Amino acid sequence: MKNYITGAGVALLWLASVPSLASEGLLDILSQAKTADPSFRGAAFERAAEQEAVKQARARLLPSLSFNAERTDNSDAIVESENQVANASSADYETTTYALTLNQSIYNHEYWVRYSQSKVVRDRADVEFDRARQDLLINVAERYFTVLKTEEQLSAISAEKEALQRHVEYASKSRNAGLGRRAEVVDAEARYYTALAEEAQFSKGLDDALFSLMQLTGQLHEELRPMQEKLPLELPDPAMPQPWIERGVTGNPDILSQQFTLQEARMEVKAQTAGHYPTLSLVYRNFDEDQGGSLFGGTSRIEGDEIALQLEVPIYQGGAVSSRRREAIERMHKSQEDLTRVLREVKTDVNSAFQGVMANIAQVKALQKTVSSQREVLRNKEKGLQAGLYTMLVVLDAQRDLADAQKNYIEARYDYAINSLKLKRAAGVLVEGDLVAINNWLR
Repeated sequence: MKNYITGAGVALLWLASVPSLASEGLLDILSQAKTADPSFRGAAFERAAEQEAVKQARARLLPSLSFNAERTDNSDAIVESENQVANASSADYETTTYALTLNQSIYNHEYWVRYSQSKVVRDRADVEFDRARQDLLINVAERYFTVLKTEEQLSAISAEKEALQRHVEYASKSRNAGLGRRAEVVDAEARYYTALAEEAQFSKGLDDALFSLMQLTGQLHEELRPMQEKLPLELPDPAMPQPWIERGVTGNPDILSQQFTLQEARMEVKAQTAGHYPTLSLVYRNFDEDQGGSLFGGTSRIEGDEIALQLEVPIYQGGAVSSRRREAIERMHKSQEDLTRVLREVKTDVNSAFQGVMANIAQVKALQKTVSSQREVLRNKEKGLQAGLYTMLVVLDAQRDLADAQKNYIEARYDYAINSLKLKRAAGVLVEGDLVAINNWLR
């Protein structure tokens, strides 16, 4: 890849990272992005964190065991008593207690709902990680091809600028020789400076594209393998939009994630409803209490076991339980509407990507012929200019038409490559093998 980066851009890029010197392909960038892209790495950490929710919810259903040690300084005094057994009117002593407590939930409806809900959260995290994986594939390909596309467009506009510069020189010489008109010189100069401005714009665009690619890998990529000119234009399989839309409805990770969100919201309603239900727990306590004295004299040591069934029946909590349940119901309705919205968006995205691929194939084929024809037209017009059959303005128009056709052809080629991947992403079936196939299109 030729280097069209401006001097300031190179300086900033060099300060930001160490450049990769070898020519890199799409898979090389993908490999680096897997370990360096913060969004993808963050999704992996989020997935791991959500998987812990199942263990935490399950822990509520298992026995809990705790040990407690307590030392108490007692200072007792008899103010008034008819009991004649007491040895003294006051006593200072210590009490030390050790206790082992086992608590087992027997029935708690909310705990079981939360356990099921945690599995839904875990499954959603898996789907969202798959979404992050597919997004990474798209981001790598799109940013990689943006660099290549901008570089090709910059090459095309630079070639046009050089050709226009020659036309300016030719028009000036012809006018000085009395064979041309000033209008031709002015027109050629205007087109030259327009091309010069476009070159500056594309040069900045290339800088921006390189920075964008660097966001994924954390390093500068000065040499990328270019795209071959002739692409294997393949129709989507199947070549009808409806099967792709059906795939998207059942496999798009955005839809799957929202479906899990709705399922979680439904379980939240059940969990809040459980606030009206009683709970039953078994509590076992083994304790050892050493009392260093008392008002009645002497020390004592007590060892004991306690087993209790604790039943708790909620009666009234100020309406908070009912309020939380109503809140959960409203959020469930919102999740349902969000799912409807995502379904419609995915159908639109799949159809748009499918039609984009079909249009891109037709555009690439047509524009390839257009570029070839415009080159021939320009050659003929230049020969006609030398022979006095055409004016300079006619040649300049042909030069402009060729440049426009080349830029449109470049745009269509890369749009085809990207839309082919976006179609699979919208359908939820994009895999790394798809990038492997496109990597074979590189030189």
